[in-house]
Amino acid sequence: MEIVRIAGVGLIGAVISILIRRARPEFSMMIPVVISFTIMAAAAPYLREVVGELASLWGSVGINGAYMTVIIKIIGVSYLASISAELCRDAGEKAIAAKIELGGKLMILAMSVPLITRMLDLVREIMRI
Repeated sequence: MEIVRIAGVGLIGAVISILIRRARPEFSMMIPVVISFTIMAAAAPYLREVVGELASLWGSVGINGAYMTVIIKIIGVSYLASISAELCRDAGEKAIAAKIELGGKLMILAMSVPLITRMLDLVREIMRI
């Protein structure tokens, strides 16, 4: 899953920043910026996916019964993002922690689109009755 890559990049960036901060403090400020952009670039496709899915809500959508799998994946992403972000905060890298959380939130949103679609279908069915 992509969150593993985002978390890994964030954690590696935090370690590099800590190591560089001791030797060259003037360069350690650049690491969070580079890592933040890298994480945002990794998370950006999920935003495009969400926009595409939301645009197709008006069309006919076939929904399978694998809702529990989606919910479990969402919980896993939220925990991994939260833990990774807290580790970065502990290392003093608040900017990287925020980008990890944002990446996780975008992924959760992308993964929940089928559930949102099904809920809207149920609302449409109820309104027809």
